[in-house]
Order: sequence, then structure tokens, then C-alpha cells
Amino acid sequence: MRDSARIRTVLAVLLLISFTLVALELRNSGNGITNSIRNVSANLISPLQKSARGLSDSIQNFGSTWREIRTAREIVKDLESENIDLKERLANTDELRRRAAELDALLKIAGLGTYEIVPARVIAIGSGQDYSWTVSIDVGAKDGITTDMSVISGSGLVGRTISVAESTTLVSLLADPSSKVGARIGGKSELGFISGNGLPGELEFEIFDPLAEIQKGDRIVTWGSEGGRPFVAGVPIGEVTSVKSSPGLLTKSARVKPYVKLSTLDLVSVVVEPPRIDPRDSLLPPMPVADTPIPTPSPSATPSPSEN
Repeated sequence: MRDSARIRTVLAVLLLISFTLVALELRNSGNGITNSIRNVSANLISPLQKSARGLSDSIQNFGSTWREIRTAREIVKDLESENIDLKERLANTDELRRRAAELDALLKIAGLGTYEIVPARVIAIGSGQDYSWTVSIDVGAKDGITTDMSVISGSGLVGRTISVAESTTLVSLLADPSSKVGARIGGKSELGFISGNGLPGELEFEIFDPLAEIQKGDRIVTWGSEGGRPFVAGVPIGEVTSVKSSPGLLTKSARVKPYVKLSTLDLVSVVVEPPRIDPRDSLLPPMPVADTPIPTPSPSATPSPSEN
């Protein structure tokens, strides 16, 4: 009984407080203690709400930034891959153009010289047998190649075949010290020998007649061996860069820069049949045209004031 009375008392007090608060709210229309309670509650809760909102925004911004970073990385990766692909295509295009130009020059010199050729590609460069300057090419006996055949490129003479296997051939280059080629000066009948000295960009031309006229810029072409082996006639060799002459010597010599750059050989051909007619100088590159000076009028050609 005592507990029941206490419970009823507490309930009564709570109901009284509730009615009192309701009455105060209705009477003061939002002013008073209830409003104060709400303001206090709002002041306490508002910072918590702002913090929660800020934390939520930060999480959302972080997620958005991370997605943007991942997207940017994927774009950069795609661009790098595309750039590599474009570089490879450009390199392949340049290589194809270079080879096409070499092949075109090779076919041109063979056509003008009426040489029957077997095209080949250089597959190795170095020394072989008793030679210090040689290259290996990818044609051999199965292609009709034998020893002592001329090897040319689109620019001129490369060397001669010295060893033939079933599908490869070893070629001695012009630069080899053992190399010796019968040659003559283009546009003239002066004969001599071209010899290698172990330098890829320099040859020696020894002229039979020590009184023969030779000068810088003269072009040298093959004289031609009997039967066209080992060297066919009419193949360009190089250009004279300097002349050496010593009194008392029975010969005169000159330094010659070869037309063929031996260190970058790629496409070549083996002459398997010499021309019926010596092409002479028809395969030599054109002579450079010298600049013609513009004549200046002499003082006597200028009319005097009295003549006007």
C-alpha cells in the first residue's frame, strides 16, 4: 500500500508539471522557459550537427577526389601507351621509307647499267677469314651466287664475294687493305687502281701515268675486269678529295671518298651477269654546278655625265 501511494504521488507530480509546461507554452506563445530550453538544446546540438555535416562533406569530397585521381591516372596511362604506339608506327614508317629509297636507287643503277642482279640484305658485319672488313649477306649458292662477283648498292661499289655457302655469302668490302680494284677517272681515260687502307671513309687511287691530270672533285668509276669478274665496268666508286704527287715517283696517287657508306650498309645486290656494253660514266652522279659570278660593269662602261 505504501508503495502504491508513492507511485501515485509521483505520477500526480509529473502530470502536474506537464500541464504546467503546456499552459506556459500556450500562454507565452513561444516565449518563456520552454523557449529557453529549446534555445539551450539548439545551442548544444547545433555544433554537433555542423561537425557531423562537415565530416560527411569531407568524406564525400575525399571519395570524389580519389575517383578523379584514379581517372586521371588511367587517362595518363592510356596516353603513354598511345604515345609509344605512335612512336613505333613513325619509326616503322621512316624505316620503310628509307628501305624503299635504297631499293629504288639499287634498281635504278642496275637498270641504267644493264646489270643482272640478285638483291640481298646485310645480316652481319665484321672480319672473316683473312679479311678485316667483311659483311655477310642473306643470299648464297641456291640463288646463283659464286665467288668473285661484284657487290653494289644504290650508291656504287661495295666489294666482291669471297666465300659462298648455301644461303649466305661473305663479301670483302672496298675498305679492306687487301682490296684492289681497276678504276679510271670519269670523263677521262686515265687508269689506275683503287686500294683499301682499313678506313671506311677513305680509299687510295694510284694512277699509272705520273703526268696525268687529276684534281679534287674528279669522280672514279670501275674499269672492269675481264669477263666482268670480280668487278664489272661502270660502277661508281668515289670522289677525289686530295692529290699527292712526289717528284721522281713513277705514279701519282689521290685520296678518294667512297660513294657508299660502308658502316650503314643494308640493302645491296650481287651482279650475277655483267653488262653487254660498258656503261662508261652513265652511272656517275652529276658534277656539282659551280656558282657563276655575276659580272660587274667596268668603270669605262658607265656613261659620264657629259654623255647624258
